Amino acid sequence: MKIVHPPQPVNGLNPEDVFYAIDDLGTQTGYGFILYQLQPGLYPDCPVNLYFSIDGDAASRYLLFGALVARARILQNVNPQLRARLYTSLSPTDTQMKEFYLHNGFDCEETDQILQLTIPFGDGRIPMSCTVAPTPLNTWDEQNHLIYRLQMNEITFVDMNYLGALRRMPHFMTLGLYRNAALIGETIMAGQGSDCELVAIYIEPGSRRQGMGRALLHRMMAIMAAEGVSRITTRIMSRSLPQQHLMNDFGAAPLGVNMIFPGMYLN
Repeated sequence: MKIVHPPQPVNGLNPEDVFYAIDDLGTQTGYGFILYQLQPGLYPDCPVNLYFSIDGDAASRYLLFGALVARARILQNVNPQLRARLYTSLSPTDTQMKEFYLHNGFDCEETDQILQLTIPFGDGRIPMSCTVAPTPLNTWDEQNHLIYRLQMNEITFVDMNYLGALRRMPHFMTLGLYRNAALIGETIMAGQGSDCELVAIYIEPGSRRQGMGRALLHRMMAIMAAEGVSRITTRIMSRSLPQQHLMNDFGAAPLGVNMIFPGMYLN
């Protein structure tokens, strides 16, 4: 059995970041890839996060794992002065793969955590020189620009299809925060009945740590409460201190775990 790279990019990934396990008969028995992510806003203590995925039989799994760890060591040197973490994702019920990663020295403490937030009283105070307004999403360009702004602020899971599904929900709003007429942050909520989910929130790097996120989220929750929403949930990465701090400002109570993220620090 051997590991090979594809001859050309796969799903936007460079060939050297994609791995195939091939048996002695030339049959593919496994597949893996690695994705380099620079996320200083989400993880200021560890800005480089290398996500990988493995799929294959037991023998392929070990070969692919070794190749991916070796590739991670090379990618780590893109920004050697920054702390780096190698990680993957698992269902909480996948005990077999969890044991595989624990056996190989990974920790399984990081999770995609589901939280319920406490809706505060009042409309909240918007900082001086700031205003809020719904983000216009009437055209394809407006929707695409929102997705681009989210991506530039390390929110990569909202694509055009997902945004379309959110916009069809009875409760939906994207609320922008402006300072001196310049857009400095946005938040998205969507839901139905008395339930709503905080889908995403960001503040531009130059305006962070000034209470802007808290003010924007408070105003959004007040708007949804006026529409009859009484329960707001969200999901955060448990290792992200900025996400934890913001959610704790709204009495975050854990409801469960959606995913586990086995990982290890590379430096």
